[in-house]
Amino acid sequence: MKSIRSKLVVTLSVTITSFVLCILLATDIAVDSWIDNEFDRSLQSKAGMLMTLVHKTDEGFSFSFSSEFMPEFAGEIEPEYFQVWSKEGTFTRSKSLDLFEVKNLPFEDLEIGESKIRPLQLPDGRGGRVFYSRFIPQGKDNTSVDTYKKTNDEPLTLAYAASSEEVDFVLWLIDVIFIVTTITVIVFIRLFVRKAIDTSLAPLIKLNQDISQLSITSEGSQIFIQEPVKELLPIVESLNAFIKENRQLYLREKRLTSDIAHEIKTPIAELINMAEVAIRFPNETELNEDFKPEALKISLRLKNIVSNLLLLHKYSNGKLIKQDACDLNQVITRVLENTDLSRVNLELNENAPAIISNLFALESIISNLVNNAKQYSPLNSKILVSTMISKEKLLFLSVTNSLIEPLSDNDIDQLFDPLWQKDTSRTSNDNFGLGLSIAKTLSKAIDAQLSAEVSDRKITFSLALNTD
Repeated sequence: MKSIRSKLVVTLSVTITSFVLCILLATDIAVDSWIDNEFDRSLQSKAGMLMTLVHKTDEGFSFSFSSEFMPEFAGEIEPEYFQVWSKEGTFTRSKSLDLFEVKNLPFEDLEIGESKIRPLQLPDGRGGRVFYSRFIPQGKDNTSVDTYKKTNDEPLTLAYAASSEEVDFVLWLIDVIFIVTTITVIVFIRLFVRKAIDTSLAPLIKLNQDISQLSITSEGSQIFIQEPVKELLPIVESLNAFIKENRQLYLREKRLTSDIAHEIKTPIAELINMAEVAIRFPNETELNEDFKPEALKISLRLKNIVSNLLLLHKYSNGKLIKQDACDLNQVITRVLENTDLSRVNLELNENAPAIISNLFALESIISNLVNNAKQYSPLNSKILVSTMISKEKLLFLSVTNSLIEPLSDNDIDQLFDPLWQKDTSRTSNDNFGLGLSIAKTLSKAIDAQLSAEVSDRKITFSLALNTD
């Protein structure tokens, strides 16, 4: 199973560590190179100074050297070594070479003007480096080397050697520091990244704990973040909205179950009472004459309730096939043919276009809306059924009726809930509070929108249909 925490820890640790290691490695290489080059330059510089002490004379060469000013070549402190060769052999060398078994530095054959540095084990056994240079010494008039080359003067070879152990130790120390620093940085970055991620994920872990304790059955169940986190606020808001919606659905389902039981309980109780009376008084002729029609009436009522509930359940989460070409005005007129039109006013737009929809759904929606308007409006009031076309090319069917009782915002929210009625005392054998629920369900099944709006003690149900 993938873990966001583990992936973040690994990714950030590797990325940051690689970046830091690159910087440390580049720094280590740069420092090592700088120290190494500085040592070589010091060798070259001191060798150059020694070369300036060699002069050409009429008799040959002279070497103006004094160990008083350069005691390192006398072997008194940290011995250093030099040796100069002419074509006859060794011209001069440092006194420090006489202190050890090895009396000479190794010779290197070079071209005039060429120089070279290479590692060497010094006569005293220490590790070091030697600088070689083949040069033409200066004359009395300080003639330049170029002039000597032209006159074919005799060149000399200089070797200057010094210990590099101190430099090697510094370089080794830097490498050790680099390795220790690298290990420390890796451990620190790992711990830092882990701590930072744990701290950053703490609100998410707390959110998960809060979610695990939620229950839609608990009133007021909601998620709160003590320290708001920008990235979590949209999630919390969505979760709270989801909880609120599901709690409302839970309460509606709970109420629906109770209402269904109440609606079915009454006719069942009536049938049981009638059966008990008929059994107790089997010879009552008048009772027997009323029993069968009444039993049939109650049974039909039960059948209507169950049929409407099944219809509601059948289309609550499904879609109806829209393949019927319908003229909405004609459908309205046909549905209202068997209705008392004395209370109905029709205002139908003659330019209403034909639409492709489901004829069964349209007829059921129109019938339920008109029956609802008749049932819940004053007896002498008029019901307005109209059609119109909006600027958005939507075809609207509207049913408007007066209200017997005013409706609150909460009432409007529950209008389409199954078995909900504002006044339960108005329940009849033909109305069970399912008409608007069925209309709403069928509207969704044909991709239409059914809404309700209250204004001036009148309510208007509007069905929006696409004309495309």
